[in-house]
Amino acid sequence: MKKSILLFLFIISTFMTVSAQIESGWNQKLNEVKFKSQTGEESVLGVDPGLRYANLQHHDRDFRLFYNRNDMRTKNIRIVDQKSGLEIAKGRGNIFWGNGRIEFIDGETVKLKRKRNQNGYTIIGPYGELFKIENQAISPVKTYGEKDFLSQAFFVFDWIKTTQKPPQDIVVYTTYSSTW
Repeated sequence: MKKSILLFLFIISTFMTVSAQIESGWNQKLNEVKFKSQTGEESVLGVDPGLRYANLQHHDRDFRLFYNRNDMRTKNIRIVDQKSGLEIAKGRGNIFWGNGRIEFIDGETVKLKRKRNQNGYTIIGPYGELFKIENQAISPVKTYGEKDFLSQAFFVFDWIKTTQKPPQDIVVYTTYSSTW
């Protein structure tokens, strides 16, 4: 009798443990940055508290912006469509050497140049200024198409990643090591 009661309690506790693990969801609260386009439409850039990625909601589409392997170089830029899981854009080259660009899957390329000044810098795209830092703050710049807007949103994420640090309660693990 004693063994059957212990067995019954063991089964009940196992069932409660398994169901408790199934019910919990993994949702992170993202820090939100709101954009307002020239036409008055609002887009939201949700930045991960660990500064690993950003989710962009624009025209009923969801994009994820991140650096591949969290390596902050132009060639590691990635923009992915969240619904389909397909890569929309990929970075190539290096801004320092003058061949930096973001290549989209439809073949369009946004060439990037960085023009520095004493209080910031400007990223110049094919139609003019794409992203501007003035007096150590982001200045509004007009975009002409979706690809310009995605590139601009990526540089906003890059600026946030460059100027901010994750809070102390967030632990960021890396799965790779670099040897110099």
